[in-house]
Amino acid sequence: MNYLIIGDDAYLREREENKIKEKFLSSGEADINFSIYREEDDLSDIMDSLGTLPFLADRRVILVKEVENFTESSLNTLMSYLEHPTETSVLIISADSNFKKNKHYKKFVSSMETIAADVPQAHTMKKWIKSFLEKENVDISPQAVDLIVELKGQDTAGIKAEIDKLISFSGGNKIEVKDVEQIVGRSVTETVFKLVDAIDSGDGEWAFRILNDLYNDKKQPVEIIGYLGWHMRMMQGVNLLSSKGAGVNEIASKLGYSPGYVKRLSYQAKKYDHSKIARRVSLLFETDKAIKTGQKDPNIALQMLVVEFLKDK
Repeated sequence: MNYLIIGDDAYLREREENKIKEKFLSSGEADINFSIYREEDDLSDIMDSLGTLPFLADRRVILVKEVENFTESSLNTLMSYLEHPTETSVLIISADSNFKKNKHYKKFVSSMETIAADVPQAHTMKKWIKSFLEKENVDISPQAVDLIVELKGQDTAGIKAEIDKLISFSGGNKIEVKDVEQIVGRSVTETVFKLVDAIDSGDGEWAFRILNDLYNDKKQPVEIIGYLGWHMRMMQGVNLLSSKGAGVNEIASKLGYSPGYVKRLSYQAKKYDHSKIARRVSLLFETDKAIKTGQKDPNIALQMLVVEFLKDK
């Protein structure tokens, strides 16, 4: 059996690669019967590995990554191999979605078992977080799950890393919004407060200086949009509860934050009516969509978003 793992989620591709390897090889067998190759490796080495018999094992597993960058000649050679594959070798081809544009893609699909590794949608990511934590016997509030996805976007590897930290931090207790803000958001939410203050004051120079600070902290455009989305949700929540007569302590209890933190949110929320929040949420959604569908360069799209926010008094 040979496998094609295709999709843009690097974490999911690697997880599927490991699952296949572990299906055919024990850890001891993998030391001498598992090989990894990439586009810079000599194709003759790949073909030699595919033709080599396994040693003290039933199978030899060969993982070929970054196939989307292979030359047509190399792909033809791999395609020819798949017409008469070695019975004792398992070939895993791993590629991002660019490989789907290759004219040979359908031939590979027809010759291999195809496994999707697409970037999950938000609702799928939330289900995955809940399922993962259930297996670890750790409870989490729905609001905390929402905040993780809002802050980290669809970065599966990043979310997995943050979940591991939250599990250690929780000590077995239920994970709440305040825990996510402290562990996942930490200093970034403070930076977002400053970014929103700069935008609301109409200070473009200050706003773009803060944006550069976020870039320097290795934050990606989609992730920053997630933080801004979280902030809009907080503004909406504070205003809604305030309109119902809720005080600071009640709002803090509902949102899962300290009263001091809610006071800061309430101060900013006074500058946002329903229509302003709706406009900004719409801009956030359109920008996120334009980035994820490849319509706009992520950095340019985010800069354009900030400009639109600055114009929206």
